Amino acid sequence: MERSPLGRLATLLRALLRPSVLVGLGFVLILALQGVLVQHGITQLRAIGRALDEVVLQAIPAEQHAQDMQRAAQNRIMLLLRMVAEPDPLEREPDARAFEAEGLAFGRARDALLGMELPAEARAQLQALLEHAVALSQVQRALVQALLEGRDDNVRTTLVQQRVFERQRELVQRLQRLTEQQRARAAQARREAARLQRDAERVVLGLGVSLFILGLGIGAVVTRLTSRAERLMRTEMERSRTASITDPLTGLLNRRGLEAERQRWVEEGIAGPHTVLLIDLDRFKPINDEAGHDAGDAALKRVAQLLLEQVRPQDRVARLGGDEFGILLRGLALPQAAQVAQRIVDTLSGFTFVWEGRPFPLGASVGLAPFTLDDARQRWPQVLKAADQACYEAKRGGRGRYAAANEPAPVEPAAAGMR
Repeated sequence: MERSPLGRLATLLRALLRPSVLVGLGFVLILALQGVLVQHGITQLRAIGRALDEVVLQAIPAEQHAQDMQRAAQNRIMLLLRMVAEPDPLEREPDARAFEAEGLAFGRARDALLGMELPAEARAQLQALLEHAVALSQVQRALVQALLEGRDDNVRTTLVQQRVFERQRELVQRLQRLTEQQRARAAQARREAARLQRDAERVVLGLGVSLFILGLGIGAVVTRLTSRAERLMRTEMERSRTASITDPLTGLLNRRGLEAERQRWVEEGIAGPHTVLLIDLDRFKPINDEAGHDAGDAALKRVAQLLLEQVRPQDRVARLGGDEFGILLRGLALPQAAQVAQRIVDTLSGFTFVWEGRPFPLGASVGLAPFTLDDARQRWPQVLKAADQACYEAKRGGRGRYAAANEPAPVEPAAAGMR
């Protein structure tokens, strides 16, 4: 007997509602949902990976290179100012060499940044900035040469006519804007990575209770990978920060690191009195000239060790550039700081650096300037200027001694802004 259509439909429904069929259909559905989950998970992981690559491999290095260019430009300004202030052309030679070294550092950072994948707007801005930097560098080199030749009158005329300091400040400001743009790019990439992660989590949760265990496992993997990437990113950022405030030769703080330490004291409200020491090595130039720069580097490393031995753990020692060092003596007023300065003078005056059997006697001239927490917050350039002048007085008084400044000396506004 032939069945009616309704009968055939009822038979089909009874077959579909059998437990074994329901289990099979449910398993197929789970597999289908699992496939969707896997596909979406892989897609999201790749997107997160690309976003993290943008942060770690592009945005953060681009920001660091821009900062290196800015730092080199600022250092060249400082060196040029110091050469203009130095009356003796022979004493300008170390700063002239340091000036060229900063130019090379600027060029390395520039080449590295040009070799990266930058947005079109940022690349156009960088090209315009570099044209400005090249034109300014030509003028600066001519000024340095004139200073080495003792043509000070020509230098002053050129400084005014070519608006050198105004153009320098403009270059630094443009570099600052470039750095801020790259920092914003890194922040945007991090936000994009976080957004992608949140999207992935919402999709996983939307798959339902039936895939909870599987979703939990995949979520754990994604979280583990993301946490690892974030740890790597934090480690890289901390390494970059440490490298940016550390002198690579001696392992001491660099000028930027000393400034960061001063800022930390201000933020933590570390009350004074404190004292800053500026140390300039005596008779260091013959080591480089006669034994070579490898010997000079070895001498600087040894001097750094000797300086660390003369201070306490809470004090901070920095190499400011060339053969110039700086020390922040925490909680020491001028009389006690003078004792530290005398120890340093005695130690370095009694130290003879030996290279390949050749002795090179060294020495040090030290300038001291006391400062309080308010000085560190509001008048730091004047404090440094006072210490620098005191160091100059010590050198002028015969070297191998220290001189103290009772009060931070006033500085001209332009010089204070470039310190």
